[in-house]
Formats: sequence, structure tokens, C-alpha cells
Amino acid sequence: MSTSHRLILSLAGILLGGSALAVQPPQPPAPPAPPAAPSKQISITVESSDGYALVDSRKDSVTMSGSDVDNQQIKQLKQSIKGQFLWFRDQGKSYVVQDPVLLARINEAWKPSQLLGEQMTGLGTQMSAHGKAMGELGSKMGARQGKVGTRESEELRLLGRQQQELGRKLGEASRRQALATSDAARRTAERDVERLQQQMEDAQEKMEEANDRIAAIHESEAQQTEAISRQMEQRSKPMETLGKQMSDLGRQQEKAAKAADKTTRQAIAQSLSEGKAKLVR
Repeated sequence: MSTSHRLILSLAGILLGGSALAVQPPQPPAPPAPPAAPSKQISITVESSDGYALVDSRKDSVTMSGSDVDNQQIKQLKQSIKGQFLWFRDQGKSYVVQDPVLLARINEAWKPSQLLGEQMTGLGTQMSAHGKAMGELGSKMGARQGKVGTRESEELRLLGRQQQELGRKLGEASRRQALATSDAARRTAERDVERLQQQMEDAQEKMEEANDRIAAIHESEAQQTEAISRQMEQRSKPMETLGKQMSDLGRQQEKAAKAADKTTRQAIAQSLSEGKAKLVR
């Protein structure tokens, strides 16, 4: 997978997963603020093995690039360095830059990417809202269908058992009638047969009524299910549009991030040549 694809997928995952974090560029030093929540780390590219990290201890944010970023060392530096700093590695050695001019240049370079990230955050929030609504509609539809299926199957099952039992009793009464050896026994069996036949007819009538009710329920549920389906279809249309917008912004941010990364690495080279980078021991 190419770096550009990794970048787009990483950003989309952050937005849709609920984090909704835009890439944070460094800002000019300011008075320290109270400690914040655990660090939010955002990886922007892995094109170079020489990594760097733009750190703001006041906002507790870290924007990283490269494959050899020392998270433990950065965490320790945040305890002693207040405000913003640039940590980077060059030829196996770690350095820190706090020069306000260089940080301001890097900050300016990252502004386009930050603005695009904020736009993607907004789109991601909208997509999450639409996705949540569609999920709720789908659950509602499934619950309704499942409820109808359970209710109707239970009613038909009970009526079927009732008819089965009546059929068994009717068969026994018919045999008693056929095998009766006296008029009294024959009349008793005949009355039992007539009574059971009437009960069988009543049960059949209940079965037909139940089927009519079930048909009416199905028709009503079908209409409501169709209405929910239309709502889901309406929800899917803006999601498709938002997805295309996210893709376009992702490509723009990839381009902006590459430009900012280039500027940052140029600033790193300048800090080394001008002695503004302090070796971390």
C-alpha cells in the first residue's frame, strides 16, 4: 500500500472512529497550561526513517513523522520542556529545537493541512451522525420483523397443538362409538364425537381468524418497513456525497501534508547547520 493510501485511510479511521482529531501544527511558545488528558498521537507520514515530532505540552498533542520516533524520550522531554518544541532524529542522534522563528515557519507550513483536517473533522461528524441514524433505523426494522414473527408463530403453534389434541380425542371417541356393545355406550360415544367435532370446528374458526389477523399485521408491518426503508435510503444519499467530499479533502490534505513535511525537514536541516538544534543526552 502506498504512503498516500496509508495517509487517507489513517485520517478516515480517526474521523469515523470518533476521535475526530485534525493534524496539530506547532504554534509560538505561550505560558504553560495545566496538564491535559493522555497524549494524542497522530502519524502523518512514514516516508523517511529519520523521524520528527512536533510537540505541544500545553495541548498535550504530538504530530509525528518517520519510523523511528522515540515516544518514551518525547514523553520525558515533555516533563521538562514547557510549550512547544520540535524533536527529531538525525543519523541515529536525537535533537530538540525551540527556536521561535523556525517553529513559526513550521507552524505556518502546517496551517493548510490543519484547515483541511478541520473540514474533514466536520464531514466525519456528519457521516457518523448519518451512520448512527441508519443503524438505529436498521435495528428498529429488525426488531419489528422479529417481534411479528415470534408473535404469529407462537399463536399458530398453540392453535395447531389444540387441533392435534382434539383430533386425537375425536379419533378415540369415534372408535368407542364403532365398538360400543350397548345403546347407552353408543349414545355416550356419539355425544362425545359431536362435542369434539364442534370443538374442532371452533378451533378451525380461531385458526382462520388468527390467519386473518396475521395477514393484517403483515400488511401493516410491510407498510411501516417500507417507510423505514425510505428513511434509510434518504440517509444513504448524503453519506455518499460526504464520502466523495472526504476523499477529495483527503487528497488535498495529503498534498498539503507533504509540502509541510518538506518545510519541516528543511527547518531541521537549518537548525543543524546554524547550531539551533540541541542534542538530547
